[in-house]
Amino acid sequence: MKYCIIVPHYKHEVLFEKFLPALASLNLPCIVVDDGSGEESVAKVEALLSPYPDFHLVRHQTNRGKGASVITGCYHASAMGFSHVLQLDADGQHNIDDAQKLLDYSRSHPDSFISGQPYFDETAPFARKYGRKITDFWVALETLSLQIKDGLCGFRVYPIKQIERVFDNYYLGPRMDFDPELLVKAVWAGIDLHFIPTKVIYHENTVSHFHYLKDNLMLIRLHVRLMFGMLIRLPKLLVTRVRALLGK
Repeated sequence: MKYCIIVPHYKHEVLFEKFLPALASLNLPCIVVDDGSGEESVAKVEALLSPYPDFHLVRHQTNRGKGASVITGCYHASAMGFSHVLQLDADGQHNIDDAQKLLDYSRSHPDSFISGQPYFDETAPFARKYGRKITDFWVALETLSLQIKDGLCGFRVYPIKQIERVFDNYYLGPRMDFDPELLVKAVWAGIDLHFIPTKVIYHENTVSHFHYLKDNLMLIRLHVRLMFGMLIRLPKLLVTRVRALLGK
């Protein structure tokens, strides 16, 4: 089992600079996927990464979205011979101290997706916490289960073999819709999910790329699409749930 880190990056170089030493302390190779941040931002990231020979920068020439960046990172990790990837955001919101818990759990469940299950302090905007509850409601309907404890957290460990199976068999939204859609379709594909509690911190100078109107409309389209997908798979999902209840 060979692990590496994937960090999707878009104009977060200020926070990424503060986050980088903690990231390097994990002693894992890292693939940073810049999602069309522009030459000035990329130059800063390149300078930040220069002291770390096992940190690699991959570039999108135009902004394609967080999901597209994670997919790019996974394919690069696969080509480099890694078996598992740890996904982290570049803005330092994820508690790096919990990374080892996710990695250790993954080593004992090598074919499962391992995700953070966030808890928040007073720094978390109310709209973000409320929005998560809405997402959790819809993903429960879309999977006919409570397997997904949090659909939005981007702090995860994926086995390459299993995530490529999802990439190969399902459409995945390339932007903010990627994180919840990936977990729903992992459930549809029969991939085990496990969740580890982790603290999420919203820094004062966090640069958010979430556009409330555009991205909320995108999430509405996502859940409409997933509900139709669930209805198509309804007989299979019902059989799976009945078998789970019967312990078979």
